[in-house]
Amino acid sequence: MLAKINIYIVFLPFFSVLLSSILFLIFQIFTNKNYLSNLIVSFFLIFFLVLIVIYKISSDLTDQQIFYLIFAYLCSSFIFMSIMQAHISSIQLTILRMIYLNPGINRKEILKKINSGNIFEERIRRLQNTNIIYKKKTSFFLKNKKILLYLNFTLLLKKIFGVKN
Repeated sequence: MLAKINIYIVFLPFFSVLLSSILFLIFQIFTNKNYLSNLIVSFFLIFFLVLIVIYKISSDLTDQQIFYLIFAYLCSSFIFMSIMQAHISSIQLTILRMIYLNPGINRKEILKKINSGNIFEERIRRLQNTNIIYKKKTSFFLKNKKILLYLNFTLLLKKIFGVKN
């Protein structure tokens, strides 16, 4: 019995995040709510499911194991939610940084600074500074091949959720 419980303890948080992401995907496809609402609802529904599972097997669990199950689910969910929020928060943070550095800036000035040329140059410079890409003559190359894993995952998420940009 102890071996079964240990397997549950190890895999339950990760399986629950997988369920949460599948539920999020289903909500995205079949509801008209925005993605943040769907993300939060799917998180809490699966969180309550985790609590129910913990309650059902709690007689065989120590306090440390219960803490691990809840903490691991919360951490894994945070990572998933951060990945889902990354493309939106990037634009929002850029705008907030502009407002902070230029108090009283108006909409026209913000739109002037956030044009495709400026954004492109800033992102290229950031990628070069973090050693993700390098420039040879007029061409750019990946310096860090590990970034391809993240890139392909992001492209998959964009395709699944129909993000066009």
